[in-house]
Amino acid sequence: MSTHPVDLTAETFEQMTGKPGLVLVDFWAEWCGPCRNFAPTYATTAEKHPDVVFGKVDTEAQQELSGRFQIQSIPTLMAFKDGTVVHRSSGAMSPGRLDALVKSLKTLDVAYAKQAEENKKLTEQGIVPPGVHPEATWDEGDSEWVYGATDPKGRKQGPYKYWRADGTLCNECSFENDKPHGPFKRFHESGEVSQDGDFVKGELHGPRTWYASEKFTTERMHENGVSTLVRKTVMVYEHGRVTGVTHYDGQDRRVVPSTGEPYPDRPEGIPLEAELREDLNQWSHVELNTDGERHGLARFWLQDGQLLWEGEFVEGQRHGAYRSLAKDEYLDPRVRFDEGRYEQDVACGKWTLLDADRQVVLTRDLGVAQQEAELSASPVFSNVPRSAEAWREYAATCVAARKHREALLALARSVAMDQQVAPFLELMERVALPRTPDNAKATAGEALQNAADSSSALAETLVRGGDAGMLLRAHAVRLDQLDRPRAALDFVNAALLVAPERTAFLFTRGLVLLNMGMDAHALKDAEALAKAEPGTATFLGTYARALFPVFDFWPAKQKPVSTYEDLPEKPAQTLDAIVRIVQKYATRLQLVRAALLGRFKPGAVLPWMPPDVSALLPAGPVELAEEEVEIGEDSVSVDETLSVAGMGLPDLIRLARGDWNALTWLLWACGESKVVLPKKVAPPADFGQAAGMSSQRHWRVRDRKVTGGRGAQASGAAGFEFAGVEIDALHPNLLGIAEQHYAEMQAMFYWLTDSHNVSPWQDNLRGS
Repeated sequence: MSTHPVDLTAETFEQMTGKPGLVLVDFWAEWCGPCRNFAPTYATTAEKHPDVVFGKVDTEAQQELSGRFQIQSIPTLMAFKDGTVVHRSSGAMSPGRLDALVKSLKTLDVAYAKQAEENKKLTEQGIVPPGVHPEATWDEGDSEWVYGATDPKGRKQGPYKYWRADGTLCNECSFENDKPHGPFKRFHESGEVSQDGDFVKGELHGPRTWYASEKFTTERMHENGVSTLVRKTVMVYEHGRVTGVTHYDGQDRRVVPSTGEPYPDRPEGIPLEAELREDLNQWSHVELNTDGERHGLARFWLQDGQLLWEGEFVEGQRHGAYRSLAKDEYLDPRVRFDEGRYEQDVACGKWTLLDADRQVVLTRDLGVAQQEAELSASPVFSNVPRSAEAWREYAATCVAARKHREALLALARSVAMDQQVAPFLELMERVALPRTPDNAKATAGEALQNAADSSSALAETLVRGGDAGMLLRAHAVRLDQLDRPRAALDFVNAALLVAPERTAFLFTRGLVLLNMGMDAHALKDAEALAKAEPGTATFLGTYARALFPVFDFWPAKQKPVSTYEDLPEKPAQTLDAIVRIVQKYATRLQLVRAALLGRFKPGAVLPWMPPDVSALLPAGPVELAEEEVEIGEDSVSVDETLSVAGMGLPDLIRLARGDWNALTWLLWACGESKVVLPKKVAPPADFGQAAGMSSQRHWRVRDRKVTGGRGAQASGAAGFEFAGVEIDALHPNLLGIAEQHYAEMQAMFYWLTDSHNVSPWQDNLRGS
């Protein structure tokens, strides 16, 4: 047999899966990421089992096959033995788990498998299958047959048994007042024990042991990276809380769970209660509370037994003394250890750096601990600007109160105002731990990965010596997300002044500038970024053009073209209905315009601002409906309302451009060439082309967004430009803008070309 997976088609499928022997079939698709990740595992396993056929079915090319087997998700793996379906599962498998499955299927008795399938069919019909107690009832939630007694109050009491849909026993346990109590056992389909342990009043207590089987089983043991070489796992519970886990091979030797290799010898000095943390390659002993949180002393050692760090915890937070190995972390090469303290996960107070003999090299006062609630309310994060001198004065008051992290942030804002970096750097030298450049970047990087949404964590990392440029930029990103662009701009400008070599920060500043409506300045940053990061610069420039178009009469700039057939020739709505919808678009646009203007000082010159369309509303804004309407036999939701409160500038502009696109094309459909209330319906000759183009382009964007453009490639659909970029080259993060742009246009044309429709904001005109 072939040692490589074989592509199966509708013509070859029956012949291949119906012959004697074991055949596996992987249902997959090119666009499916998990499928592509699983493919090497599947191919490698095929090489290990030349006596087994490994087939593959491309669900896109073989839709008849995927339909016949009701493939709902991919990858889906099916197994046939002597022509009988003996296994089906969804989701990618690890190499070990797939190999174990193949081995177990080789031993599977086909007669048993056929009987199991017959029993499953009986279960589907609500008939108790052979082997199950005749008075058992089906538990839909657990998908198991269950038999046991209840007391007069309906509570489970005494021994209980559970069976799978195929009739095999899967569980035996006892209940006391509706709670499991006493010993329990689970079973593989073969009848071998798969688990045993004890419950005490509903909680697992004592050892709970898993046992592997060489025979086919649906009981899962080798999950979360556990090697198939592990044949027994013992998890110890204390009233529902896990206190220890050990793994053993087939010879009952303790092993490392991910590899099945022998468990390493414990280095001298490491307490017996410490366990090897395989993911960290470290030994650890951590005291926990009843909720499983770190509480008390936590200690970690390197493989050779050297203490790496230890710290005190309270209810899951670092709180109390802390000390760690710190070789090569600090600027002074003599430093080998650091010691300090935490309050609720925040480093604070006196920290000491020690040499190999634990003699003091230097100390730093990190100041008082400032928690998230206090720090996030600080004026240093306000969107209201201050002069450089005012920020320095505020920093001085913070230093006097030992609020060192807040003082550093205030000085960062002063840097942005007068470009004087020295005061900030001088305070950093006084109050921050002096790390090496590489370690400072690593320290900041860890904070960005784990706590980028926390003002307190980012500021705390600053005094712990994290890279100042990275952390100030992170504050800028967070503030921009909180719609405080002025504060964000100060922090990213400070980051650029503290670390002028970091041209990548220009991208962050460009995004902040766009959130402030300063598109021309953002484009300058894109130009400055182009040499170092051309791809990022292109994205920033395209985003600026997409976000800030010129709001003129857009239909005048393009000739509508569509390859769709059976296109409408003219609008189906009356002039009165069209005027009503024009005024609804105008009302919405005026709401967006007012929200945008409210973000700026009166009189600000904003070339990109959507035009004032109040001329379309001679009697003032019209009502925007939110209602249920009956269209034919269908109930349809209509929501024309618009809530702009709390929306950021980018979202407001996206709303505006979507409604503006729909409005101008609606007016064009009436024969207009500018934004006025239409007085007649005189559609251009290429009206149908425009209606088709709206749907075709919306589909084209959706196809690019969902499948990467594979549908368009297969059908040969033509492309088009959006924001000056071909749709197939548009950055994935910008496809949402294009999608919204054409979704509004499509909904408008759907409404316009069907007299039964009442509004472009019907829910049945959107999302397709």
